[in-house]
Amino acid sequence: MISVIMSTYNRGKKISRSVESILQQTVRDIEFIICDDCSTDDTYSTLQKIAKSDNRVKLIKNEHNMGLQKSLNRCLSQCNGDYIARMDDDDFSLPDRFETQLKFLQDNPEYSFVGSNADEVFDDHSLVTDLPSHPDEFDLIKRNPYVHPSIMMRASVIQSVGGYSEAINHLRVEDYELWMRLYKNGYKGANIKRPLVEYSKSFTNTKFLDRKNTIKLVHRYIFAFNLPVFYEYINVLTAAKLLVPAKLKRLIRLI
Repeated sequence: MISVIMSTYNRGKKISRSVESILQQTVRDIEFIICDDCSTDDTYSTLQKIAKSDNRVKLIKNEHNMGLQKSLNRCLSQCNGDYIARMDDDDFSLPDRFETQLKFLQDNPEYSFVGSNADEVFDDHSLVTDLPSHPDEFDLIKRNPYVHPSIMMRASVIQSVGGYSEAINHLRVEDYELWMRLYKNGYKGANIKRPLVEYSKSFTNTKFLDRKNTIKLVHRYIFAFNLPVFYEYINVLTAAKLLVPAKLKRLIRLI
């Protein structure tokens, strides 16, 4: 069985499409654990209606806003499947996503988790990511080589490392930190080159705290992976890239 985990907050207008894309997967043997992080709109009532019509949906409701890291760990604590798949509340999974990823993990036991390329959807256009098929430590340092809502993991693997970090300095980089921690513990991941998810994005500027946490995380793992000091220069370049205004990033990507 595949356990699907999602945290949501005030996504009443988009949540139904995201949830239905999971419930309509060609692989039917799933449980879908959704944590509502104390939404103030109609998100939870919408989810209750869906759960009444499909008993694979299991709802958790936080009494106060706990944030993504803790909400995902609450979901993990309720999982019963041999595989854990991620989904975000404003994204869309193609119908054969789980079938494709499950086959990959069954055919390739040396890999602990698998993601995919994604169709990044912006307000007025879309772009297909081109992620490395077999990211190594060097790829991890250069950028986050995985799209979080495209990931499927072996449950035993994420459980062995304690789930998501809830540390404040991993806020907004909880996925990136998890991949690095998995690699540090000898686990490896891969990407299926075909886009299996539609990934909602915007060109709004990344918050300063997010940038700071990313830079600190990369710095830490350059030494954890025993990489040459040269890779600190890559971290400097990453920091510079994060300072580029969002509108300029958009222009560059469209050229």
